Order: sequence, then C-alpha cells, then structure tokens
Amino acid sequence: MQALTLMVVYILSLISTQFVGFLISRLIDYQWPTLGLMTFLILFLAAFGIAWVPAVRIAEWIIRSRGFEVETKQSGRAA
Repeated sequence: MQALTLMVVYILSLISTQFVGFLISRLIDYQWPTLGLMTFLILFLAAFGIAWVPAVRIAEWIIRSRGFEVETKQSGRAA
C-alpha cells in the first residue's frame, strides 16, 4: 500500500512539475524563440528527478498521518 501511495503522489507531482516546466519554456519561447525547444526538453527530462524528492516527503507524511510506520527496508529476496 505504501508503494502505491508513493507512485500516485509521484505521478501527481510529476504532472505539476511538467506543467511548470512547460510554462517556463513558453515564457522563454516568447523572448528567445530559438531556445524554447531546448528549454522544454531540458526541463522535461529534469522534471523526473526534481519531482521525486517532494513526492517521497509527501508520501511519507501521508503514510505517517494515517498512523502507519514508513517501510524503509527493501523488499524482495531474503538476504
């Protein structure tokens, strides 16, 4: 359930980050038309990394506010 919470929060933060990046690239495109596409591509790719940190913090806050303990161990094969 915690992984699902993190994925949903990440997708929502990614959408908002992508939208802000789009707006910034549009503003740059009005001023310098030759840099608009490059700015969009850089911000598009950077948004995947930028959106991760707030998504983790928001998901941890949501999980703790529901009264659960945040799982920090990796799941998978036994050590």
